[in-house]
Amino acid sequence: MLATAAMGAITGGNSLVNVPLMITVGMAPREAVATNMFAVLFMTVSATARFARAGLLRRPILVPIGILTVLTSALGALIAVKLPENVVKLVVGISMAALVVFIALHRKAEPPPPTPARRWAGLIGTALLGVYGGFFSGGYTTLMTVLCTVCFGLTMIESVALTKPVNLMSNLAACGVFFAGGLIDLRVGVPLGVANLAGGWLGAHAALKGGDKLVRALFLATVAALAAKLLIWDLLLRR
Repeated sequence: MLATAAMGAITGGNSLVNVPLMITVGMAPREAVATNMFAVLFMTVSATARFARAGLLRRPILVPIGILTVLTSALGALIAVKLPENVVKLVVGISMAALVVFIALHRKAEPPPPTPARRWAGLIGTALLGVYGGFFSGGYTTLMTVLCTVCFGLTMIESVALTKPVNLMSNLAACGVFFAGGLIDLRVGVPLGVANLAGGWLGAHAALKGGDKLVRALFLATVAALAAKLLIWDLLLRR
C-alpha cells in the first residue's frame, strides 16, 4: 500500500488497485470504495504539503476548480452505488486507453496555450470528473492531470501537483457523505491512511526530483497498465 500511495501521488490510479484488493479480502464494494477514499485523504494531504513547499500550486486555477470539485464530488458520493460497476470500469478503461494514445503522441515540451475555450472546457470537465471522483475516484486524478495540461496550459509536473489539493477536496466532500452513511471501516482505513500519508510524501518528492521527464514516463506506463487491467482483466477475462 505504501508503494501504491507513492505511485498514486505521481500518476493517480491507486484506487483502481486498492479497491479490488479490499473487495477480494472480503469487504463489501461500497465499504471498500468509502474506506479507500478515507485512506487516500492522507496521501493527498502529504503530497499537497510537499508540492506546496516546492511552490508548484497555481492558486488562480486551484480556487475555481476546487470549488467545482467540492460541489460535484458530494453529488458523486450520493450516487456512489447507482451505476453498475462494469459500466464504470468500461468508461474509465476506454478513457485511459485514449489517454495512452494521447500522451504517446503529444510530445511537445510546452503545453498548449490556455485559450478561453480551453479554460471553459476545463471547467466543464472538472465538474464532470468531480462527480466521478466522488463516487469511485479510481483514475480520477489521472484524468484530471491530463485535463489540467490540455485545458489550463500547465506542465505535467504542475498538473500532478495541482491535482493533489483538488483530490483532497474531492475526498473530503465524499468522505463526509460516506461517514454519515456509516460506510468507512476505520479498522482498515486508519492503518491504510498511515501508509498513504508516507507514500504521498515519498511520491511527491520523487516527482520533484525526477521532473517532467520522469513524471511523463511513469504516467504513460501507469495509465497503460490501468487501461489493460480494466479492459482486459476486469471486463473480459473475469467474466
